[in-house]
Amino acid sequence: MNKSNLLKIFIGLWVFLPVKAQEKIFPDKFDGEIQSLINSMTLEEKVHQLATEYPNANKRLDIENLSAGECLHGLKMPGATVFPQALAMASTWDEALIEKMGNVVAKEARAYGIHQCYSPMISVTRDARWGRIEETFGEDPFLVGSIGSAYIKGLQGMGDQRFDKDHIIATAKHFVADGEPMAGDNGAAMDISEYQLQNVHLYPFRMAINEALVGSIMPAHHLLNGIPCHVNQHIMKDVLRDQYSWDGLVVSDNRDLERLKSIFNFVHDYEDAAKKALEAGVHQELAIFEGWTKERMYGDNLVKAVGDGIIDEELVNQAVAMVLKAKFALGLIGGNVDERFDMILHPENGKPKAISFEDSEMFSKADYFGVPRNNYKEILNSPAHNQLALEVARKSITLLKNDNQLLPLNFNKYKNIAVIGPNANEVRLGGYSSSRPKYFVTVLEGIKQMAGKEANVRFAQGCDFTEEENKIPEAVDLAMESDVIILVVGGSEETTMENEDTDDLALPGAQDKLIKAIATTGKPYVVFLINGRPRAIEWAAEHAPAILEGWYLGQDTGTAVAEVLFGKVNPGGKLPVTFPRNVGQVPMFYNKLETGRPRKIYKSDPEPLFHFGHGLSYTTFSITDINLRTKSITVGDSTTIRLTIKNTGTVKGDEVVQLYIHDLLSERIRPQKELRGFKRIFLNAGESRVIQFNIGEKQLEYWNGDWRVEPGEYEIMIGTSSEKLSKHKLTVTKA
Repeated sequence: MNKSNLLKIFIGLWVFLPVKAQEKIFPDKFDGEIQSLINSMTLEEKVHQLATEYPNANKRLDIENLSAGECLHGLKMPGATVFPQALAMASTWDEALIEKMGNVVAKEARAYGIHQCYSPMISVTRDARWGRIEETFGEDPFLVGSIGSAYIKGLQGMGDQRFDKDHIIATAKHFVADGEPMAGDNGAAMDISEYQLQNVHLYPFRMAINEALVGSIMPAHHLLNGIPCHVNQHIMKDVLRDQYSWDGLVVSDNRDLERLKSIFNFVHDYEDAAKKALEAGVHQELAIFEGWTKERMYGDNLVKAVGDGIIDEELVNQAVAMVLKAKFALGLIGGNVDERFDMILHPENGKPKAISFEDSEMFSKADYFGVPRNNYKEILNSPAHNQLALEVARKSITLLKNDNQLLPLNFNKYKNIAVIGPNANEVRLGGYSSSRPKYFVTVLEGIKQMAGKEANVRFAQGCDFTEEENKIPEAVDLAMESDVIILVVGGSEETTMENEDTDDLALPGAQDKLIKAIATTGKPYVVFLINGRPRAIEWAAEHAPAILEGWYLGQDTGTAVAEVLFGKVNPGGKLPVTFPRNVGQVPMFYNKLETGRPRKIYKSDPEPLFHFGHGLSYTTFSITDINLRTKSITVGDSTTIRLTIKNTGTVKGDEVVQLYIHDLLSERIRPQKELRGFKRIFLNAGESRVIQFNIGEKQLEYWNGDWRVEPGEYEIMIGTSSEKLSKHKLTVTKA
């Protein structure tokens, strides 16, 4: 056989081999120095490198502290910019905007002396009862992966900016499948098939690794198929390391290594917990507010286990090496080490030893997250950062209903405005927010500022989140004296957040009664939702003339709300989750598999209140001239679909064009619709634009033993929500 034929065979084999080699998360160029540092460390010094949100510096070896924090929707530190909550970020359907936001959050974090953030949460959420739904990017794997990857790119930086002085390590969490918990209970055990695990819950992590090179991953709290995620060899080794070829940093979730024994009783003792965690590839232990006590697995328990021969010290060395890789990448080796962070005593003579919990003076110094830069307040207070937070808020707001074009409101028509509701004049930021934001504009304040002297704006609370109704009559009286009513209802951090799960999706307290009471006045009214989960608002959806969803909109909530209500901004957000009619429909999501028998409906319409991807505008759009470049491709090939989108209305606005696919006949049944592309387009009145989507492996593949594109017939669907789609046939043949 000649060399030419051998080369052709080699190339042919290479094409069909799984992609294993990818860019390293952290560079290898420091490996020699890392090994030298490890060789210079005592066992106790090594173990201290494995702590996080606890000092892990080493002054003797010029190793700085790698400080970690939270940045779910902005850095969770006093005075930092508070952006809209994660679910609102997803409502923008704007990857470029979210990447830009990530850059700002990272810059503020580094200014504060923080190098790693435990964000984003890229769980695919399938149950609105779950309190952590507000922290997610929604119910669709592709949307979650796309928005999550955009945020990661911003936090970490791309190209030459990656992990530079203004960027941080992002942490994708929680690995994996915590977004569909039994009964919506946080941390509930999950039993799931490999088919569902790969196609739904692992999908965003695969995107975050392949497209954003996420630097860190945090395992989930729960049991997955009977095994705690932190020590689940299948997901932590077989999938993460072998299938995805990922070589980044793994940090435990808070106190979950200790819970391997205390909650799950999955290990013999704490030494065994440390061993199994290291064997699964967990490099750092998060144990917030825990000193160097027996409750810390990567502490004296680990030191003792190595000394007793239970754990091979090489396992510790491997974990330390990964931590040092991250520190080198961030520039944290060889600098000035603040002594507050060195929790190892280095006597002039004798072996270094750890600081004990009882040493309260030294332990109090462990509460420092980092050493802020001298100009950190200037960076935090950047007008450009505030303007970006407002822009994300504007693009997050979703218009759900607008009968008879009630919106936008006009001050010439409505001179007396009533702003009513428990969220109208309160600070609502959502979970993982700073207790001391730099500022917050309430809805009432935003409307008053916009109205100025053009209208009289008055306020009544109406009710709170309890069943008390005694404030409703006052609100009705105000409504009767007004030309239009803006009802600001929803929830709060007390009704939706981590460990605030529920079995009732109705508006909390007497809010439904408040809406109905206002409706009886006969005055025009708008319902504006500020909350952390989709609510079952069936009565309002049927009767209220206009409804908007804002989720939590960050520090400029009131400004953005007023701009949208009075037409300065045309809302263009789209729902990242489905709105059920009632809790009995849950779990409800658009891309479910078909039922085997027709469902009998006794009381409720089976359709949701509002579909995934839904969102209206103050203008109108048309999509025409949809054209597949070719109607047939081979496996491994690709094509494009082109279309013209036009603003057919009278005002400028945004529309989100959405691409869905359906494999009509597959070996394993797939959903009727799967989102595989989207573009948010701004158009002036009368303006049109030609856009196109690529259709190839990324759009057509699914997991069935491996990732594959099956030959057959596909529907390619284009529209502006998951409900309103045009269908086009594509044939895929064998190569």
